[in-house]
Amino acid sequence: MTDTSSEVELTEIRDAFQLLANETRLSILYALWTRPTWEATFTELKTAVGMRDSGQFQYHLNQLMGTFIQRTDEGYTHLAGGIALYRTVLGTLGGPDDIPQLVLETPCLLCHGSLVLSYENQVFYARCESCGETVLSSPFFPAGVANRTDQELLMAFDTWSRRLIDLLQSGVCPWCASTISHDFERSGDSEEVLITHQCTRCEGFLTTHIGEVFLSDPAVISFFYLLGRDVTTAPYWSFEFCTDSDDVTVLSEDPWMVEQAIRYEGETIRLKLDETMDTTVADCSIDSLSNSSAWL
Repeated sequence: MTDTSSEVELTEIRDAFQLLANETRLSILYALWTRPTWEATFTELKTAVGMRDSGQFQYHLNQLMGTFIQRTDEGYTHLAGGIALYRTVLGTLGGPDDIPQLVLETPCLLCHGSLVLSYENQVFYARCESCGETVLSSPFFPAGVANRTDQELLMAFDTWSRRLIDLLQSGVCPWCASTISHDFERSGDSEEVLITHQCTRCEGFLTTHIGEVFLSDPAVISFFYLLGRDVTTAPYWSFEFCTDSDDVTVLSEDPWMVEQAIRYEGETIRLKLDETMDTTVADCSIDSLSNSSAWL
């Protein structure tokens, strides 16, 4: 991002926040948010906000137009930005800042110690109590933590994380819907290869293991299904290829191309991944998959 584009974005962000620095405008947005259809007439909004001066009220409506609301045949409704703002605020409020640690049923795949899930600064971390390894981390809104049993919370976190990775891999930012860059990098002394998926606009990012990208791949789902395991329902941290890079081979760094071996019940499937997130099956020990033109 150039300095000029950064200045433009900062100006746009400042202007958007300044629009909200007014109680009347916030009341207008709230009145729309709480309507069953997110739509209201001028009179309905004016009554809900409690402003008598029609001219002043129209001025505040006009200030919100094009950024947070738009006109309709019936009156006014939210734009996508207004809805996203509302949902983000609701997701941030109403939940705990932290929760008691949860011991996961899946042991650490590195040392077989106990994995503990903790919630810190709106991020879930799964760490091994024995070796201290952090096997996964992912953001999660506080509202998602509230009113769930431990098991429901684990299922929600697993589902949320999978969808997050799917969107990022597909090149769609889960936070602002812009485009995503994918940067391969070697991590620390271990030389483990990780991928940082980062939005080109809002700069939101998530770093994943290579294997996490393959979790929703049709060939991988079929591979496990033929061996009697449903990869779509078991927690993704229970799969070694999602939390460990021992079976990753770097084929090229310019451009990046890696190969991941996934093993289960004595069978193996190998998949290739390039820097555009395109995946192909290199080979598979299960004949029905290895011979399928859909994967090769």
